Amino acid sequence: MKFHKDGATNYPYLSDGMWFLTQHKRWGLLKEHPDYLAVAKSINKIDLYKKAATAAKVNLPKSDMRTSKLMDGVVWDGSNPKAYADGFKIKV
Repeated sequence: MKFHKDGATNYPYLSDGMWFLTQHKRWGLLKEHPDYLAVAKSINKIDLYKKAATAAKVNLPKSDMRTSKLMDGVVWDGSNPKAYADGFKIKV
């Protein structure tokens, strides 16, 4: 388990925030699709993180988005969150 990995682990990636929103939509906690990127930008305070990371001399990732291979084998990259949220066989 990597808790810091030179800043890469705890960075507030927009793609991660968007993924959480897709799960809220999948399980009926959100009735409509939000503007996934806009909501993630308003919640994930990347500007604040970057300011603190710079002061602490922690490296910043090259992008605010990342790709993750999930346990079901699906690759999540945040490029189409609506299709991703609607694509599950099991959902509310």
